[in-house]
Amino acid sequence: MNKAIQVFESISKLSLSNLNTPIEQCKRITKDYPKSPRLFIKRDDFIGQLVWGNKLRKLEYSIAEAIAQGADTIITCGAVQSNHARITAQVCKRIGLDCILVQNGEKPKVATGNHKVNLMLNVPIHYVSSREERDSKMNDVYNNLIRSGKKPYLIPLGASNAVGCLGFVNAARELKQQQAEMGIEFDYIIHSTSSGGTQAGLEIGKRLYGLDKIKIIGVSADNSFDQLAQSISSCAEPVLQRLGNPFAIDKSELTVDTNFVGPGYGIASKESAEAIKLFSEHEGILLDNTYTAKAAAGVLDYIAKGKIDVSKNILFWHTGGILSEL
Repeated sequence: MNKAIQVFESISKLSLSNLNTPIEQCKRITKDYPKSPRLFIKRDDFIGQLVWGNKLRKLEYSIAEAIAQGADTIITCGAVQSNHARITAQVCKRIGLDCILVQNGEKPKVATGNHKVNLMLNVPIHYVSSREERDSKMNDVYNNLIRSGKKPYLIPLGASNAVGCLGFVNAARELKQQQAEMGIEFDYIIHSTSSGGTQAGLEIGKRLYGLDKIKIIGVSADNSFDQLAQSISSCAEPVLQRLGNPFAIDKSELTVDTNFVGPGYGIASKESAEAIKLFSEHEGILLDNTYTAKAAAGVLDYIAKGKIDVSKNILFWHTGGILSEL
C-alpha cells in the first residue's frame, strides 16, 4: 500500500484554490431529533470565489494533465447552468487557456447564475438539445480544432474520469489529516453523486489511506444504481491500475441511494425544498436544488427515521454549487 500511496502522491496537480476546507458540526439542525447521531459538514462550498465547490478538486488534476500535454484549449460540457462548465471556464481564463463549452438546453433569454458568468467570461458556447448530444458535439469541436492546428484537451462531464477523480483521492487524504487533528473518526460520508467521479475518488482514497471504518453513501441526483456503479467503475479501474492494483472495488461494496431524485435532475422535490429551508434557517448554510439539497434530504431522512445509530458520526460532504440558483 505504501508504494501505491507514493505513486499517487507523485502525480502532478495544479494548485488552484484553498483546499483543506473546514469541517463544522451542525448542532442546531439536529436539536429536534433527540436520537440524532452527531452531524458534521465538510464545507467544499468554501472553495474558491463564487462557490467553486468540489469541481475544483478534480480540475487540479485534469488541468495539470492538459498543461503537461501541451494543450492550448479546454473543451468541456454540461447543462446550461452547469457548475463544472462555469468553473472550468473561470480556471482557463485565470491560467491563460482557451475554453469552449458544449451545453445542453436552449440559450436563456435572460442570463442568470452560471450562464451569466460564462457570458461575462466571453467563452464560446455550443448549445445542443439533449444531454446525449454533448459528447458527439465535443468530439466535433475537438476534431475541428485539431485540423486548425490547435491542441485541445477534452474534459468530460463533471471531470468524472480517471484523472478528475484523483481530486477526491486527495480529498480522502485531507480528511484523514483532519480526523487526526479533530480527534474524531467519521462513520459515514454522505454526498451527492451524479457522474460518479466524486464517489470513485472517495472509495479509492478511503482504502488507500486506511479510512476503512467509513461507509460512503452517494445520494443520486439523477442516475440509477447500475448507471452510477458503471460510472464509478469506469473512473476507478484505470486509477487502480496506475497505482499497481493495491486492491479492487467491487460493485457490491458501493452504496448509492436513489430514493431522493424526486421529479428529476435539477428539479426540486418536497424533501429537497425542506432540506434547503432547514439548513439555511438553522445553520446559515445554502444548498442547491440539483445536488446538495437532495443529498441533505437523504441525511435528514436517515436521522429522522433512526437509520443511523445515535452513537455514530455523520459527515455530510457539501459539494458547493449554489450559484445556479441565483
